Amino acid sequence: MSKVFTGKYWSIQNFVSGFANNAYLITCNRTNNSVVIDTPDQPNELVAAASTTNLQMILITHGHRDHVEGYRSVGSDETPIVGIGKSDRTSLPASAPTTVDVSTNQQINVGDISLRPMETPGHTPGSTCYLLESPESIAANEPSHVFTGDTLFPGGPGRSSSNIALKQIISSLESHIFVLPESTVVLPGHGEFTTIGESKKELEIFKSKPFDENLSGDVTWV
Repeated sequence: MSKVFTGKYWSIQNFVSGFANNAYLITCNRTNNSVVIDTPDQPNELVAAASTTNLQMILITHGHRDHVEGYRSVGSDETPIVGIGKSDRTSLPASAPTTVDVSTNQQINVGDISLRPMETPGHTPGSTCYLLESPESIAANEPSHVFTGDTLFPGGPGRSSSNIALKQIISSLESHIFVLPESTVVLPGHGEFTTIGESKKELEIFKSKPFDENLSGDVTWV
């Protein structure tokens, strides 16, 4: 476990388990209500930390197995409620209470935690990123954070199954992610963190070169 951020309104903790997956626990400082982002396999530390809070919600970035196979350890058939992109819904148990609308720009509030989903298809059809910020946190000069799952990593996008899917990822990023302030911290589904500013610079280098119309798979910007 590592503490990613502690501010006036919430804290963010990072837990690594499963296939070197990042999972995150966001906790409201005022209410102790919390939100989990992704549920990889063997999430023992995540479960222990979440048990000290009032877990209200699980949000899934996309439906690949390594991001959801710990769901039954973290959640239950009754609580908490769950959000996942509609196109990835079948990756969760049929009994999972998926009642959170994670379509683009729907506001999700848990205590003082404020999250805005953004649909970013390409890595999977239902891939969704979640922006953590509020007018109050911006006024307090606290950095914004975006949970990108496997849509964006330091150095490039998530794996694409075809050139069409790669173009879809890039379009998703340009429409929803790279319009965020450059200081926004990118918290991906695996590996290290980065910022929007750094990722935009890397994409510009990628776009300055000839684009192979057959390119797909594990693509790096630089």
